[in-house]
Amino acid sequence: MAKRGMNVTSTLSRRRFGQLAAGIAAAATLAKPAILRAQGADVVKMGWFNTTTVSAQIAHVLMRTDIAARNGLRMNMIQLNASPAVNEAIVSNAADVGTLSDFAAVTTMAVGAPVTTIASQARFRSAVLVTKKSGITDVAGLKGKQVYGTFGITAFQNAQEAMIKAGLTPGRDMTFVNVGPAELADAVGAQRIDAFFTYDPFVSFFENAGFAQVVSENLTPVIVLTANNRFFKDRPEVAERFLLANSQALYFASQNHDLVNGWFRSLEPAKNIPEAVLEKASGYDPAWNAKAPTDIKAALSDEQIKKLNQLAEWGVEAKLLPRLPDVSKFVDTTIAGKVDAAFAAQNFDPKTVKIVG
Repeated sequence: MAKRGMNVTSTLSRRRFGQLAAGIAAAATLAKPAILRAQGADVVKMGWFNTTTVSAQIAHVLMRTDIAARNGLRMNMIQLNASPAVNEAIVSNAADVGTLSDFAAVTTMAVGAPVTTIASQARFRSAVLVTKKSGITDVAGLKGKQVYGTFGITAFQNAQEAMIKAGLTPGRDMTFVNVGPAELADAVGAQRIDAFFTYDPFVSFFENAGFAQVVSENLTPVIVLTANNRFFKDRPEVAERFLLANSQALYFASQNHDLVNGWFRSLEPAKNIPEAVLEKASGYDPAWNAKAPTDIKAALSDEQIKKLNQLAEWGVEAKLLPRLPDVSKFVDTTIAGKVDAAFAAQNFDPKTVKIVG
């Protein structure tokens, strides 16, 4: 996207960006469920959203190729607007499994929902950015400033952490201001604020547009796969085949960037995201540039589980969660670990995958 001063409408309007970040409708699906039919196959209802890089590309591969059918699955892909709507679908059993940000998964744990986080699906970047007009070049320069963003998301915790590491105490040396995605986009585009926090692909969008630059970034956030317990515990063999299909889909995506980015951009609310932005944002997940199936890991690492615990503690301290959950009771990596071993040994060839839709 070429730089055009403060005109955010050159490629993506302020209103469109707000829709992209917040979701089109608070609790409605954005598209009719896409069902990949395979005779005699097990049905898996999957909630997902078409904004988070790598995760969304995986969903498109599951919809548009024969990978699910190869694993004896019939995918019912339910496109929703964001993690909260996916959360609701999983808890209500409208979806068997879904994609959630790490803090959204912790939220389900805090309310004791009948769900289990079973795998890591994708990694993404969050960041603190400063607008070009601010003249600020590092986090230390935010002393005495207001930093805008949406509270209650992983990027907020990451931003607080960045302030503390720079020797700034939130509430004393600087102030966080809660603002919705649409308002944030408008303020950044008009250069009315000095600093803000968000996550990819929005970080990359603002960089690409020339509106802001990153002064601190965090590459630990993860999109997880969380399942309803009736699916995970009553149908473990189906869950295992689903996770294997997910790993195959991720590896296929890593070898076919142009194709899957085009699929990503074919659906709202991502139609107007520049391809260069998608590619850059996706690249912060190491699996996006996988060289071999062994580079794909479904099981959450010890560090990722530790981060879930940290997010839980932070959520309680920030009064975003009603209670501190015992994360260990809501995470089960047993099946994902088996899938990692199986996928590494199966010699999966993405060139044999057939496009079916």
